[in-house]
Amino acid sequence: MLNKKYITRLLLSLCLTLSTSYAQPGADGLGQTIQITTRFQSFVGNPSWLLIIRDIDHGQNIPYLFDINSGENFWVAFSYSRNYLILASTLQISTYQSRYNSYKNYKIHNFCHLESNGRIMRGESMFVTIQGDLSPNSDSYSCQISTYADTNFTFANEVTE
Repeated sequence: MLNKKYITRLLLSLCLTLSTSYAQPGADGLGQTIQITTRFQSFVGNPSWLLIIRDIDHGQNIPYLFDINSGENFWVAFSYSRNYLILASTLQISTYQSRYNSYKNYKIHNFCHLESNGRIMRGESMFVTIQGDLSPNSDSYSCQISTYADTNFTFANEVTE
C-alpha cells in the first residue's frame, strides 16, 4: 500500500508541473516522461538536483528542482511534447565546514549523464534509478537509465458511449 508521504509528494509534483507557467499540452495531451527513483543509503549535506527539459515542439524550457531530503524518492518530470532535449542535469551539494564556519558547494554537471548534448529525444520516455551513497565522489552512487518508446502517455482513458 502506498504511504501518505509518497502520495502527497506525487500530488504536489503533479500540481507544480501542470501549472500554467509551463508549456501547455497540445491536442495529444502530455508528451514524454522521465520517471526518477532514488534509493540512497546515505547522502552528504543538502543536495538538490536541477533538471531542465527543452520542449522542442512548444519552444519552451521546463525546469525541475528536486530537493533530496530522504534516501527514497520518486519524481516524474514531464515534457509536453514527443520531442525534447535535456539541457541541464546539475546536482549541487552544500556542506557545512564547522572548522571554517562556512558552507562549501560542490556541483556535478551532467549528473547521471542525462544531458542530451544536442541529441533530440523523439518519442522516448525514461526510467532513471539512482542508488548508493550520494556524495561529490561519483564512484559512491550508480545511475541506471532505460528508455522506452512511449507514444501515448495518459493518466486516464476517456470513456465515450
